Amino acid sequence: MKQSNKTDRQKPPHFPFEDPPFRLSMGLLKIPEAEWFEIFDLQERAIQMAEKRKLLANNQDDVFISDPSAIMASTEVLNLMLEYLPSIRPELYSRGKDTIKLESHTMFDGEEWSTDLKTNKMHPLDLAGRLVQEDLVIMFPPEEMKSGWWLAAGSVAFPSRWSLKEKFGQTMDLIHAPVPSYKEQLQAPTNSFFNQMPVNEIFSRRNWSLHENPYLRQDGTEKMSEGPRVTSVNAGEYLWLRVERQTIRKLKESGAILFTIRIHLRQLKHVVKFEGIANRMAKALAALPPEMQTYKQTDIFADSVQSYLNQF
Repeated sequence: MKQSNKTDRQKPPHFPFEDPPFRLSMGLLKIPEAEWFEIFDLQERAIQMAEKRKLLANNQDDVFISDPSAIMASTEVLNLMLEYLPSIRPELYSRGKDTIKLESHTMFDGEEWSTDLKTNKMHPLDLAGRLVQEDLVIMFPPEEMKSGWWLAAGSVAFPSRWSLKEKFGQTMDLIHAPVPSYKEQLQAPTNSFFNQMPVNEIFSRRNWSLHENPYLRQDGTEKMSEGPRVTSVNAGEYLWLRVERQTIRKLKESGAILFTIRIHLRQLKHVVKFEGIANRMAKALAALPPEMQTYKQTDIFADSVQSYLNQF
């Protein structure tokens, strides 16, 4: 496996703003295995890994959950990651006979985990989730009691306005029921793609939203910002662009599908410093139908954001 180069590691965050008109799509892009997980800014890595550690220490039942039937798929995920991470980033991960070590770096205290599943008493997906910034979700194919692909296990520290406990055991159709027009436009092609998806090929997709706080965990229980009302003057200071970069991979041995979800956060005032991004974002925001504005919760400050972006 080819190790990512220095340029790859310093990529700016994703800006997935599509030109009008708005269209609901899966937006899938096939990617090489070298791009399966994203490790760019090590300071950002240290912050996100520390927050994940804290959440798992204090609220593990909210972060990790698994159906008993998901043990084989979870083990397959862990084994793939144990091979992948030391090969792609050997300066950050080293593998022993029965261990995986996360090396220390600036702002990050390293740690070592036993990988002997017979003795470490950890669920393999729980351990896998502690190795990376990404959240991990395992989907199982339809079966007797489930009419579609369903959420069988997850390590989700940083949800974007959803709860793992609420979605656990649900099918893809139910999980995405709140998304406007999903049933009419995306439900059938999504299920068809999952059913026919080739084994071990990796696809990526991206979502974006605007938030009034920089909290990594957005499960609906976080305290809302009590700052001033967002205006065209202060939008850059009080709003954050949140981008989810997901990957989708069908596992060879179990036939399950693994989602990885990586969060990129950047204050709006920093986003607009990238050439052309303010204009692209303004067009994408203006193109959102009213129901999608409401779903993304941008309706309450969309006009202010447009006025702010138009200054650049």
